[in-house]
Amino acid sequence: MQRREAFRREARQFVGPSPLYAKLSTELADDPLVAEILGDDVESRAPLQVFSGLHFLVLAGRGSWDDVPALLRDETDFLHEWVAEEHVQTNEVGRCWWLLPCFLEVARRTGATALDCVELGCSGGLNLLWDRYVYRYGQGRWGHHPGNSLLLSGNERSAVPAELLELVPVVRSRVGVDRDPPDLRDPAAVRFLQAFVWPGQHERFERLEAAVAAWREDPPEIVAGDMLDTLPNLLARRRDDALLLVWQTAALNYLPPERRDRVRELLDEAGGEGPLAFVETWQPVDGSHEYYGLDVQMWPTGERIEVAHSDFHGAWLEWRA
Repeated sequence: MQRREAFRREARQFVGPSPLYAKLSTELADDPLVAEILGDDVESRAPLQVFSGLHFLVLAGRGSWDDVPALLRDETDFLHEWVAEEHVQTNEVGRCWWLLPCFLEVARRTGATALDCVELGCSGGLNLLWDRYVYRYGQGRWGHHPGNSLLLSGNERSAVPAELLELVPVVRSRVGVDRDPPDLRDPAAVRFLQAFVWPGQHERFERLEAAVAAWREDPPEIVAGDMLDTLPNLLARRRDDALLLVWQTAALNYLPPERRDRVRELLDEAGGEGPLAFVETWQPVDGSHEYYGLDVQMWPTGERIEVAHSDFHGAWLEWRA
């Protein structure tokens, strides 16, 4: 993808959620320093990588949004290294607000009361703790974890059914895999995740802070490594007859097509060995990139169902199942 196209496409996504990033996307599309940092032929995530690097510098007190040209000029080497080495780590806990109904739909359709959970591309693992948060929907609330101050809610364009919210499957195990998971006991690692939150989105910052506090009380298990290389061992962790629940939110987008296909092959093989469900996000094929679709696939049949459309970070949900 051409650099100019990538920035201008992202500018459309930032309008509303982040006026600053929308403005910068337009201004930096043809900036020579950005061209030096990125080159001309870039991946679609390149603008997010540049902006997260800039945000990290601002959070660290090494610059200001009031003078982005100075940041680009003074921190060119840092930004070049950041883009080359850092991967997008949108560990957005707000996504749990639309993941929960998907998980409950799996429980409803399969009758599962116990889950062994696996998240692909889990970053720091905040969404692995989905059952420890409290949720509000039009038809009711879900979750009563003692002492947890994190309440997740959003705009329901069509309601999550009340009968789903009555289901309370038990999480028996949880594990995530990420190439370079941040250790959230380290304040610098928390700042790293904060850098991927868009400036001005105060609720996202507050959710992140509350989720990190919950994480520190009882961190989930996270395996550092390549998603595809580690997946066979993760899929083999199913215990007894519990349903193996696997999910990803955009992580597969960053794999080459042949590696994505191999992930699906491994899931299909595991689904032949015992109860398994896979929840995943997808984006419209028309290139509009305006929402996530949410699909659930269940084995042994391999049946795949579209259950919802959603905002990228949890602002809205349209339940379709």
